[in-house]
Amino acid sequence: MTDRWLAALLALAVVSSGVAAVAANPDPHAAAAQQTATTTAEPGGQFRLVSTASNVPVDGAGNLSLTFVNTGDTVTNASVFVESPNDSVRFGRSRNATQSVGAWDSGERRTVKFGLVAEEFAETRSYPFQAVVSYTAANGSRVRTNPFTFGVQPSERILLDRFEVTAISSNVQAGDSGTISVTVENTGGDVSDAVVTLRSQSSSIRLGRTQNATQFVGEWPSNEDVTFEFEATAGNDTVVTSYPFAIDIAYSEDGTRNRTQLERFGVIPAPEQTFSLGDLNGTLRVGDEGNVTGTVTNEGPQAASSAVLVLESSGENIFPLEEEFALGNLAPDESVPFRYRIDVSDSADRGPRQLSFTVRYENQDGDSRRSKPLEARVDVGARQDEFLVDARNASVGAGETAAVVIEVTNNDDRTLRNVDARAFVDSPLSVEDDQAFVPRLAPNESATLRFRVSADGGALAATYPLSLDFQYETPDGESKLSDTYQVPVAVAESEGDGVLPFADVGAIPVAIAVAAALIVGGVAIRRWR
Repeated sequence: MTDRWLAALLALAVVSSGVAAVAANPDPHAAAAQQTATTTAEPGGQFRLVSTASNVPVDGAGNLSLTFVNTGDTVTNASVFVESPNDSVRFGRSRNATQSVGAWDSGERRTVKFGLVAEEFAETRSYPFQAVVSYTAANGSRVRTNPFTFGVQPSERILLDRFEVTAISSNVQAGDSGTISVTVENTGGDVSDAVVTLRSQSSSIRLGRTQNATQFVGEWPSNEDVTFEFEATAGNDTVVTSYPFAIDIAYSEDGTRNRTQLERFGVIPAPEQTFSLGDLNGTLRVGDEGNVTGTVTNEGPQAASSAVLVLESSGENIFPLEEEFALGNLAPDESVPFRYRIDVSDSADRGPRQLSFTVRYENQDGDSRRSKPLEARVDVGARQDEFLVDARNASVGAGETAAVVIEVTNNDDRTLRNVDARAFVDSPLSVEDDQAFVPRLAPNESATLRFRVSADGGALAATYPLSLDFQYETPDGESKLSDTYQVPVAVAESEGDGVLPFADVGAIPVAIAVAAALIVGGVAIRRWR
């Protein structure tokens, strides 16, 4: 044994170190121990190992589960690395293993589960394992915690008179169903008509609708391994620890019916299936349609088939065009991007909104399941005009025709295409060519529009409105019509003898009032056909 592992053993024996060591024990209360020491890493992450559980028998296979809590800041790309001191108890063929965790929120508990193997020469004593949490901090740096030390103690070989349990595994998840697999070796002579009975000794995990289940074996030759799979369901309050089960076998040998004694062992369920949202971004504005985008990550531990992201709640004045987004099949740790088109009503207020999502999926048995709610916060921006309109040259003499030059700028955050501008005026103005076309306008890009505008010979020297509408296409191909924009056009007094060209002088105040109302109120008649 190396000096490093000797030091770890000594550290494990010191009570004041606060390190938890959990031996294989089918009692769930005895299997969960508290890890009081907190490992701090810089920057951001603080983690505490709150419980461990293992159920590996000598000369057999089992599981190890570790539960950590993040008491620091939220981190991403987290993973847990574990290492065994020697080959007596190891992770399959290797003495170390790694499990990805992904995003890890502040205050969140996460459980990781590893497969273990104990050799025939392993001892029923506590072996000092180590675990390290690594993650990406908020500033982008990659950080590793100091090692956590904990104990793993193989249990005695599970012997049933002339049979031996050599492997225990489970894919049963908390709050879901799955399979408990038990591999048994016939260490005696040939038997027949064997019936293997598994009994759950905890109400947290049921075998079907009861606490007992049986499997039948016809001929069972000597030295042959047989794996039995039992359907099981774990309740919503199930925690990831070792739950007690008992097994016995009835069999026939040389015409005599026999039954083994009951033997107990532990089964460790998998953590509850979880999903997370990431890379959330929104382009919502009052009175407009925008997008909410992000990614969904299957945090595991199992694959999720035919997954669909469902927008369950969006609040008032928020109207998604579709409430479901198909994600497909998601392997553990796999992420898929999503996008929702959402319309915000004119009566909405700017500010943050809380969106609530769930993931609907099929579990490993093909049963439909739904995740816990996934909350997301997005901002709704203030109302924003699609275009900015600026008159560069907007004057014409009474009785004359001139080019009115207008600069239009795309004020949207999307590239707009096929921008068709229409101009319309009221007397005393008239417009000869009332249409202008811009094939494409990127965000903040400007284009120059020209319209030939005429003023009646008898027009008063005043400012009159030229109204503009824009019909355009968004990037997803939707055709939209903008609000009406007003551009002031100045009419200069015509050169002459100064006689007003009106038959009725009393009509002058009325004309002035109408022009003023048009400018102030923005009144315009749309002429789209």
